[in-house]
Amino acid sequence: MKDIIRTASFILFVTGALVLFASQRYGVAPALCNLVGSGLFLLTLVNDSVSFSKSQSTGRDYLKVVLAWKCSWILAAVLYFISHYIVLTHPQASTYLLLASVVFIILGGFVGFGIEIASLRPFAFDAQDAVSRKWRSSLSLGFIVLGLLGINYAAVKKDKSFDLTFLKASAAGEASKKIVDRLPHAVRVGVFFSQESEVLPLIREYFSSLPQDKLKFEYYDKDFNPMQSEEFRVARNGQIVLMDGDKRQRFEIGNRMDEARRNLKTLDSAFQKALLQLTSEPAAIYFTSTHGEMLWESGGPLRSIAAFEEIMRGQNFKTRRLIAMFNEVPADAKLLAIIGPTTSFTAQEAEALDRYIKKGGRILLALDIDKAEGDGGAVEVGVDELPKYLASLGLRYNRIPVAHDERFVTNSRQKSDRYFIFSNKFGKHPSVSTLNASSDRLTLMSFRTGSWDLEPSPSQAWTFTPTILSITGSFRDANGNFEGDSNEPRGNYPLVVAGETKDHAKLIAFADASIFSDTLMKVSGNQFATLDAVRWLTDRTEQAGAIESEEDVLIRHENNREVLIFHSSIYLFPLLVLAFGAFVNRRKKGRT
Repeated sequence: MKDIIRTASFILFVTGALVLFASQRYGVAPALCNLVGSGLFLLTLVNDSVSFSKSQSTGRDYLKVVLAWKCSWILAAVLYFISHYIVLTHPQASTYLLLASVVFIILGGFVGFGIEIASLRPFAFDAQDAVSRKWRSSLSLGFIVLGLLGINYAAVKKDKSFDLTFLKASAAGEASKKIVDRLPHAVRVGVFFSQESEVLPLIREYFSSLPQDKLKFEYYDKDFNPMQSEEFRVARNGQIVLMDGDKRQRFEIGNRMDEARRNLKTLDSAFQKALLQLTSEPAAIYFTSTHGEMLWESGGPLRSIAAFEEIMRGQNFKTRRLIAMFNEVPADAKLLAIIGPTTSFTAQEAEALDRYIKKGGRILLALDIDKAEGDGGAVEVGVDELPKYLASLGLRYNRIPVAHDERFVTNSRQKSDRYFIFSNKFGKHPSVSTLNASSDRLTLMSFRTGSWDLEPSPSQAWTFTPTILSITGSFRDANGNFEGDSNEPRGNYPLVVAGETKDHAKLIAFADASIFSDTLMKVSGNQFATLDAVRWLTDRTEQAGAIESEEDVLIRHENNREVLIFHSSIYLFPLLVLAFGAFVNRRKKGRT
């Protein structure tokens, strides 16, 4: 009978609370609901008080908890009515009272429901301190929920996003600093951002790392500085304009972080491009295009040089296609590029090359071991006049692929990956100055590369220097089995060679044209190898240096590193976990 009365009292009290809630939330007969709810509260309290006065020992402990949680709900209701129906002098008093009522409801609810549900089990409170343990655990759970609600409330009201994937712009690179240092006079830099822009501090940080005596920085808000906006010809905030007299070069970053995120990563290259276009005359690079060469307009990822062509335009070069080589190379050609030809050069074209070189011409050459005619058949070296001409200079192209059976790039996880090699073995030459300065973190990556054999120049006019060699242990895989056989000597084979004459003709020859491809141009080492080669060929070595960028680059996975990672994950980490567990168990045993 007592259990039935106890359960009925709980149900009536909760019903009274729901009636009060309905009257306030939905406006259902508020006067009647308030009367019914208050009556149910009073009825259950009287019943519990009478039961408490008649009970003994464990029953009294239980009823104390019941009276406590019910009183907390009644107090919450009183605070709620005060906050809504009584005029208070303090502006935040109503909010504080409402918050207090919520706290009492949550804590009282967890204790009340916890103790009432536990009382339904037979002999639930026969053990000593059973009631105390139950209400304490329920109260703790209530505090946890309150804490979570508080955190959620703070997160909603004080919402602030943190971008941990990108926190800075690229710093000013060595090349940009050199270009600024060589300016004949100061250049004005108009920086247009709104004052509240979160991008502006990053722009200021970048510009503060540049030499300040040759650049005059002017910071404006386009909306508040209309005269300066007209002078620099700015259409909106988020733009940076370099101005020298009447000449202007502008580039856009973006006034908001969501607009500027990607552009900030290439801020250094964008600034350098604009500065070069403003302060120097463009030079022309002619690319041969009638022998199946790699070009920027077409081709797959391993046959397109769109990324390289974009880098050249960023260095203020005009890239042009050379339609025919039977006549003279154009007089305005600062550089002639022959990248990955797949068909033969004729004797007339070789003669045109020779005439160009004898006039002090500059050639950027990249050959490929995978040459083919239009019918798909292999081209013999003797058929092509270009290798014969190079041999007359003392430079012979070896089409046997260079491989390495230990240090290579893991791609397909087949033995053919051994042709996917990298190198940080750089010679002492101006065309690899940036690579030499960072040989610990920059490597040249190539796929199915040939190599060069240096021979004495018949005319003794050329001096050749290997600038990039394959790493120690490389071999020429003559039989194509991807293994370093006994008749395939290991060594450091020239992958890139630079040559010059007393008449100031220059040549840089790469043994693998895929170095220039869009796929491998993602590698920082390939970018600097090709860029510094062009700088040396065009007498711009004073601009040599790194161009800072935060853009994603191609990640190199070495085979020996993967082996280490594999064995670490299989053996090392589980052993560490076991060792830690053994250590903890020994400490526990020592205490007991």
